[in-house]
Amino acid sequence: MRQAVQRNGPIHILCANAGITNEASHPSIWDLPLETWESVYRVNVRGTFLTIKHFLRAAKLHQERTGIELENLAIVVTGSECGKFGQAGHAEYASGKAGLQYGLVPTVKNEIVRLNSKARINAVAPGWVNTALIGDRLDDPRELYMESQGTVALRKIAEPTDVAKAVAFLASHRAAGHMSGQCLSVDGGMEGRIVWREEEVLAQKPAAQQPALQPSVPQQISKPKPKSTLKIAWSVDFDAVSGWLGTGAHPDNTTTDYSAGYLSALVGVPRLLKLFKKLGVADKVTWCIPGHSIETFPDQTKSIIDSGCEIALHGYAHESASQMTAEQERDVLLKCIQLVEDLTGKRPRGYRAPLYQLKERTISLLQEHDFLWDSSLTHYDSTPYYLPLNPAPITPIDFSPDKKAESWMHPSPDFDKLPKSNLVEIPLNWYGEDATPLQFYPHTANSAGYVDVRVVERMWMDRVEWLRSEIADGDEEIKVFSIVLHPDTSGMAHITGMIERFLTWLVGFGEEVEFLRCEEIAEMYKQRQGQS
Repeated sequence: MRQAVQRNGPIHILCANAGITNEASHPSIWDLPLETWESVYRVNVRGTFLTIKHFLRAAKLHQERTGIELENLAIVVTGSECGKFGQAGHAEYASGKAGLQYGLVPTVKNEIVRLNSKARINAVAPGWVNTALIGDRLDDPRELYMESQGTVALRKIAEPTDVAKAVAFLASHRAAGHMSGQCLSVDGGMEGRIVWREEEVLAQKPAAQQPALQPSVPQQISKPKPKSTLKIAWSVDFDAVSGWLGTGAHPDNTTTDYSAGYLSALVGVPRLLKLFKKLGVADKVTWCIPGHSIETFPDQTKSIIDSGCEIALHGYAHESASQMTAEQERDVLLKCIQLVEDLTGKRPRGYRAPLYQLKERTISLLQEHDFLWDSSLTHYDSTPYYLPLNPAPITPIDFSPDKKAESWMHPSPDFDKLPKSNLVEIPLNWYGEDATPLQFYPHTANSAGYVDVRVVERMWMDRVEWLRSEIADGDEEIKVFSIVLHPDTSGMAHITGMIERFLTWLVGFGEEVEFLRCEEIAEMYKQRQGQS
C-alpha cells in the first residue's frame, strides 16, 4: 500500500479481490484438512482484512496531513454466491466468503464513515465465473447443468467482465453514492443449489428394504485420549554487557558496544517483562542469566525473578567452553549455581551454553551437578531427547602431509546407540532466536541487523504451522517450539512490536498450544520415558 501511494498518490478506490480454493478435491467437513482450511482463510479472509486495513490507514494518514477528506473513498469486496447458498465440498471457501460479505462489509460500513463522511463499502457475490480458478470443473455438460444452469435463470456462466461492470458501478460515487453495506449478486439469477444428484437418489433403496439399525452406543465408553499440544519453550538470554566480554570479546570493542549491553538491562528487560505480563505468559518463560548480569543488574534480575519465571544458567561472562580450561569452566559453573541459589533459594536446573558453544566436558559437568536440562544443541529440532552419558569428543581430522587418508576415514559414533544420561536436551538453533538476524554486531562476520522483522516473524510462523501439522497427523512425540530472545534485540521498539504480534498469534491458538518453562518440558519428557 505504501508503494502504491508513493507511485500514484492517494488511493481512492480499493477492490479487495482475494479468492483461492482447492478444486482438485471436494471433501466434506469431516475430511477437510486443517491445512486447506487455514491456507484458504489466510488468503481470502486474512488477506482481505489486511488490505482493507492498510488502505484505510493510508487514507487516514493523507487526510490528517492535508486536513481534507478524500473524494469517492470506496471499497468493493469480492464475496461469492457460495457465501449465500453454501458449497458442499468447500466449507473453507463458503464460510470465509460469507464472513466477508455478511459480517465484515456491514461492520466496516458503520466504521468507515467515522473516517470519511462519504466513504462506502460494498461487496459483489459472483456465481460461477469463467476464470482459471475453476479449471476444467464445468467441462462436463452434466456438471455444468448441476452447478450453473439448473438453478440459474440466465442458464449461463458469467464472464469476468460481468463482475467487473458490477464492481465499477459500486466503486463509482456518481452511480452508487447512496449504496453502502450491500452485497450485489452477480450470479445470473441463481435460486440455490441442487443438493441431491439424480444418481444419488436413485441409488438409495426404499426404506422398507433398509436393514434394521444396530445400536450405535458402545457397550463400554473408553476415556478419550488427551489431545496433544504444541509446547512453547519461550526463553530470554539476559546477556547484557557480558555478551561483549566472553564470546563477543574483540580488541576493537568500544564504549558504544558496551552501551548496547546497558540498553538490554535499562530498556529491554522492563519492556519484555511488561509484554509477557500483558499476555499472561510471564511465569511460563525461562530466563537464562549470566552471572555477570546477575551481579551488575541486581534490580532487573529481581524483577525477572519476581515474574515467577524459571532461572537458568548461561555462564558468568558469556564465556565459550573453548575459551576456558576445564578447571575454569568448573569454577564458573559453581559460582553461578551459588549466585542463583542465593537469590531464589533453590538450585538452578537448566543451562544454555553462551553462543551454544559447549564441549563434551560441559555435558559431563552438567551431569555431575544433577542438572535437569540443557538447551544448546540440535540433534533434533523440535523433540526433547537425552544427551549421551559422558560423551567422548569427536576428533578433528589431521590433514598433515605425513598422515594417511585411512587415519580419518571412519564413521562418527551412532548417536542413537550411545549410552544416555538423565540430562534432557531441549533443542534450539540459530533459526530460533532474534539476535542473529535482527542485531548488528560491528565486529562479527555474520552479523545482520537490518533484516525486516516480518521475515523472521513469518519464518517462526512457518515453523509453528509445520509442527502443528505433525501433531495433527498423529505424531505422538512431544513437539516443542523453542525460541530465545535477547533484551538488547527484542527490547528495541521496532522488534518488540513484532514479538507482541507473534506472541498474540500464538496465544490465539488457545488449547492447541501450551506455554511451559523448560524445566516443565524436561520433566514431562522424563515422565513420558518412564523416569522421574
